[in-house]
Amino acid sequence: MRRATKIHRRVCEQGPRRWIAALLLVVAALSGCGPRGPQRFQLEGKVTFGGKPVPSGAIRFEPDSTKGNTGPVGYTPIKDGRYTTAMEGSKGSLKGPIVAFLTGGPAPDPKVEFPKMWFIDYRTTLTVEQKSGVTTFDFDVPKEAPKPK
Repeated sequence: MRRATKIHRRVCEQGPRRWIAALLLVVAALSGCGPRGPQRFQLEGKVTFGGKPVPSGAIRFEPDSTKGNTGPVGYTPIKDGRYTTAMEGSKGSLKGPIVAFLTGGPAPDPKVEFPKMWFIDYRTTLTVEQKSGVTTFDFDVPKEAPKPK
């Protein structure tokens, strides 16, 4: 009991501001400041369908588990025949063997609630190397790609 009284007296003598500052410093040190999760890499490039730019769509970058690569999925929209994982709301890809799933169709039309897509989940593979900067992958989806049902 006597020890608790000494601590209480010390806190009162030094003032609460000093203790609050020390507490905040400890909380900041314990919470960490670095990025969480695995390192992601920025990808960008062109997307064409039968040689013509894809107006709208999306790409999903999944680690290829058949080749031992695991982790979270990356994704980005396709706009005007181009994509970049640097776009807000996108997530970059992990390194290593990746399976890319592409879906694309016409430009958005406010009169059409659900436009008919040209292709859905066209699958292709790529390997993302660990390097700084941006990695470019261009995709040319063939006319024979899976169509929506």
